[in-house]
Amino acid sequence: MSYALGEDLYGKPLPDGALSVAVDPEGQEVPAGRTWTYEGTLTVADADEWTLVVHYSGERPQVRLDGEDLYPVRAGYAEYFQGGLVTAAPDGLSVRRRTLRLGAGAHKVEITAKGGARGQVFRLRRVTGATRAQDVAEAVRTARAARSVVLFAYEDATEGQDRTTLALPGHQAELIEAVTAANPRTTVVLNTSSSTAMPWLPRTAAVLQMYYPGQEGAAATAAVLFGDCDPGGRLTQTFPADDAHHPVAGDPLRYPGGDGVEEYSEGVHAGHRWYDAQGVRPLFPFGHGLSYTSFAYEDLRVRESRRGLEVTFTVRNTGRRDGVEVAQVYVGRSPDLRLDQAVRILGGYRRLTLRAGERHRVGVTVTRRTLSSWDAKRHGWVLGTGRRTVWAGSSSRALRLRTTAEVTS
Repeated sequence: MSYALGEDLYGKPLPDGALSVAVDPEGQEVPAGRTWTYEGTLTVADADEWTLVVHYSGERPQVRLDGEDLYPVRAGYAEYFQGGLVTAAPDGLSVRRRTLRLGAGAHKVEITAKGGARGQVFRLRRVTGATRAQDVAEAVRTARAARSVVLFAYEDATEGQDRTTLALPGHQAELIEAVTAANPRTTVVLNTSSSTAMPWLPRTAAVLQMYYPGQEGAAATAAVLFGDCDPGGRLTQTFPADDAHHPVAGDPLRYPGGDGVEEYSEGVHAGHRWYDAQGVRPLFPFGHGLSYTSFAYEDLRVRESRRGLEVTFTVRNTGRRDGVEVAQVYVGRSPDLRLDQAVRILGGYRRLTLRAGERHRVGVTVTRRTLSSWDAKRHGWVLGTGRRTVWAGSSSRALRLRTTAEVTS
């Protein structure tokens, strides 16, 4: 039995985007205690990338394409991430998806769905190059008619699976490119696990990094977008510009490793320290984050104490509304240590909420432990004495103030 895209098995029209094995476009009902089976042919006109999605309410149906099970049960926690960020359909059915490239011609389809004790409903959906083009065209039309656009992008991640690229999965980058070309007043909201490449960044009005914000994520995102609260978060990691400019790029021993072993050969130059040591410009530096207001840094002073270095400076809200700033202190290398040292290290930080026009005197203690380096030969910490540079600023690269201080033993 064969069926064409856009029709069910009985030739009845289906909504665009649906590849159904059901008499009812809403889904095939399998009665309790029964098993529903289907064998047929899927005819593909032109080679293309297909994403086949199964929705189901009971035991997962087995869908085989050219003899391959498209949705096998995954080991461990990986099983819970096979549906993508959206693991349930709007009507509550579970979701599993699979993306693969199909060549032109006939492909054998075999489906087995068990009703179980209570029966179940299932359906198949598909996304192809043609449906993506239609979706992008509709998004572009909507964007052109809108005053401003909020576009959400996501990336799935789990501790049981490494990422292979910084790029957004699927074809989201192309969607963002098309929408921002149609309307430059586009804000991209990212629900991603960590750093993401953004080749589309210059054409966006703003980017809001929300990571995985949890059950109150929608309320938190709306509060920031509407200006009800200041975006007070700061990056706890460096965002690389692309896949070729980060600590493990071009070093297969660091990633993906060999024989199941990865080498952490960066030494002390981990995170933002690697970018400083190599002179590589990141997309966004460690500690970066914007506010709806602006801040000025003034009057940096440092003195030594028994605890380490006592750093003080003034931060002033120079804008017209209240806002949040995370003031950061960094310390440079010791001239007296013959050990490998970072160009600069984070000495401490303070999170400030300042009213419009308000100023605050900030105090940060850089402890003697922070000023020390590990000596593997001595198997202990060694204080980095001598004249050391001290910076204050809003990120590891936005260093507003600079001075020096003497560290003695």
